[in-house]
Amino acid sequence: MEADNKKLEKLPVKELAKKVICNGHLFLMSGERKFYLMKPGVFVDPNFIKAHAARDQIFDFESVINDKVYTNFKKLFHELRYLQFEADLRKKCIEIIKSFHSSFSTGEHFLAFAIACYEEFCEVSFDDLKRINDVDLNLFRKSLYSAAFAVIIGISNDFYDFMMLKDFYNISFSLDIGLCEESYSYYVAEACNAENVDPGKGLTYLEEQKATVQEKEVYLAHPKKSYEFIKNKSFLSFPELAEIVLYQHELTNGTGFPRGVAKGQVSSWEAVVILSDALVEIRPDYDFETDVLSYLQNFKNKKIHDLPVGRIYKKMCSALTYFSQLKETGT
Repeated sequence: MEADNKKLEKLPVKELAKKVICNGHLFLMSGERKFYLMKPGVFVDPNFIKAHAARDQIFDFESVINDKVYTNFKKLFHELRYLQFEADLRKKCIEIIKSFHSSFSTGEHFLAFAIACYEEFCEVSFDDLKRINDVDLNLFRKSLYSAAFAVIIGISNDFYDFMMLKDFYNISFSLDIGLCEESYSYYVAEACNAENVDPGKGLTYLEEQKATVQEKEVYLAHPKKSYEFIKNKSFLSFPELAEIVLYQHELTNGTGFPRGVAKGQVSSWEAVVILSDALVEIRPDYDFETDVLSYLQNFKNKKIHDLPVGRIYKKMCSALTYFSQLKETGT
């Protein structure tokens, strides 16, 4: 589908199971803002595919995205945007946490939350979204979901300011845009997955797979390229937060973060982005969209053993588990 086509392409649902449909589609939200949706089969709950694959039906995004869930979060985010006093901000964020729990304890698809976040927070241009999507559909999926996770992680950890949450979102979405080069490959993606699970293993994986010099260069250079992209776009309300990109990407030898900052010395700002990035990998079988709460509360990754990432993770789990005990005014 061409970028200027304003119609959502209709396809038989049975084609989803065959995975022979085109790479992406334009998904139009309110105000006809274009959203480049990756291959629908990647987002769709497998049970939905099984239930409809034998039927010659037209694919309906509403079967994946509960419009009430999407509309509710969009409304809450919109209301948060215009609050100024800390007590009001906290009260609204607690409402968001409660809605997150109630929505995703009943098997709703996480894409509804991700789309609401995109609508309210995203400053990444359509051309850059398409650039990510074109280089790797799973990289796009990772970016979209990691950015959405950054929002709920931030809120759960008492970051109530809308503009700061917006910065967390756009940094997380753009974190790996430096990978979007001609020499990006399956091996680079797998190296990123290896690094994500076990910091320091990315370059080792590339060497074991006899990756090309170009592939290694893409892998090693992408943190700085992502940082330059974010810095030059000037879409951050707090420009100093761009530094998170450099701290987030660990050195491939596992000795620490760029600029020699020890793991325990990074701030909770970096920790929000580190955790949101770790929660999603660049692979199609990373399935959590309809079991989000269980996935978050049982997540295993070596990065959550580091301070302050571990604290950020535990506080998020606590907020999403004991949301009914949260008070609407801080003490």
